[in-house]
Amino acid sequence: MVLAGPSPAGAELVWTVARPDGSAWFEHRVDAPELDDGTATTIDLQRWEDGTDIDDAGTVAFTLRLVSELDGIDELLHDGSLTVVALEGEHRYAVDHDWLLPVGLVGLDTVDEHDGPKLRVTAFLKGEFDSYQVEAYAFRDGTRFAQASSVDSRHTFSANDGTVVGQELVAEFDDVRGWNNLTDQGWGAGWHLLDAADGSYEVKFTRDKKVARVVPFEVADGRIVPPGAIEVDPWVGPTLIVDAVVQGDLDGATDGEGAAFYGDLANAAAWVDIDAVYAQRTATTGGGEDAGAAGGQLDDEATEALQRFFDRAERLVNTWAADLEGGSPPWELGDVLQAEALERELPDYQVLRDAVRSVPDDHPLELNGEATTIGALDARVVRMGELAIARIGGSAQEAEDALAPYRELLANDKLAVFEDHPAPDFLYYTTDRRVIESPEELYEADEWYFEGTTETRGTGTVDGTSVDVVVEGWRVLGWVFDADGNTVDEFETQGQGTSAPKSAFQPRS
Repeated sequence: MVLAGPSPAGAELVWTVARPDGSAWFEHRVDAPELDDGTATTIDLQRWEDGTDIDDAGTVAFTLRLVSELDGIDELLHDGSLTVVALEGEHRYAVDHDWLLPVGLVGLDTVDEHDGPKLRVTAFLKGEFDSYQVEAYAFRDGTRFAQASSVDSRHTFSANDGTVVGQELVAEFDDVRGWNNLTDQGWGAGWHLLDAADGSYEVKFTRDKKVARVVPFEVADGRIVPPGAIEVDPWVGPTLIVDAVVQGDLDGATDGEGAAFYGDLANAAAWVDIDAVYAQRTATTGGGEDAGAAGGQLDDEATEALQRFFDRAERLVNTWAADLEGGSPPWELGDVLQAEALERELPDYQVLRDAVRSVPDDHPLELNGEATTIGALDARVVRMGELAIARIGGSAQEAEDALAPYRELLANDKLAVFEDHPAPDFLYYTTDRRVIESPEELYEADEWYFEGTTETRGTGTVDGTSVDVVVEGWRVLGWVFDADGNTVDEFETQGQGTSAPKSAFQPRS
């Protein structure tokens, strides 16, 4: 458990537990370190003592108290109960955590990065599985826009025999942040800022590609809307407790009950309001001052809309203007990816721009220390979008132009095979594994070959134990054409090893 200060020197945590019939079961004492106010530590309450196990299911009541005889302190921390259920088999029991399945936690990690806290969402899934089987995706107004950078198991729930019965999974989104206090320093380019994008959000947890849990929340006026309680997590910051939606049957049979641990606590947690979540968000964004501050007076709604527009436009300019406005063909792959990244941003940008149409185009702004206006800033972003689209189209045309010499020479089956395997994406060989390097050589060659890899699965025995094995090998596809480019023969050769020998690049006899 997490113990938050203050805690006096020489104190103990006293854990008192009753049997399902109400009679005393055990009392366990653990030393509690001295803690100042505002600090916290984790304490292990596990108790192992032979001869004290019981063989009963039911409701187990408990209390946790902070006791210091020296200072005359006996403070109740937890007063709750847990439901213990019998599992299939003899002497197998587990705490019933089904009540947690429709619970989600939504937080912004202000402890780790208070200037740009990442979105952190928790879900509880039942059963035994590996965390790598779980992925999480963020949606805004029904559109997916981000995948979790990590999904980790924070806590594992297990039965008395060690069998895993469930896990608490935490999804972190590096590219989704609550706010950005350091925009003017160029930090956080490419982030999706919740305080600049109101809407209905969902985080969907998938297990083996099937949706298992949906955790919804709303953002309005730049803040997450609290649907209920907000608890202080000393390792993350204020965390909202929300209703999650259980989907599918991956959790197996559930009863939806079990003692609600949070609800049974007397004063176990520090409860706060939404202001505590945003306590470390500064009012300074967009290059050191609010975007609306440089011009005439606007009402609150227009000022907030203008700030969101400015923040997005500033990020787009600072991230992509230098590359798009200064580049020239031919375009490398990285150049095209940059253009495609901006193109994906344009629809959301347009929504923010449309929201400030009531503000005059000549409304003054300041971007990177230089005077500008709404109209001029918008024109620059629009021009960047045009350059991006032209770059993407130009790259596609360059690819078509590169294929034209081949298409002029090839015909019939040769042309059909080439369209399915365009150069230079595919490396062409001819007899004796000689590389074909030009359209003319490809036209002249009567034999074409492609090389790839294979995996052969089987079983083996190691020290008397059967194990699965994978044997890697090579694979060669071959065609023989007549003078008109029609297929005379098509065949495949396989073998073991890292690469094919020259003998594999020969027509069948």
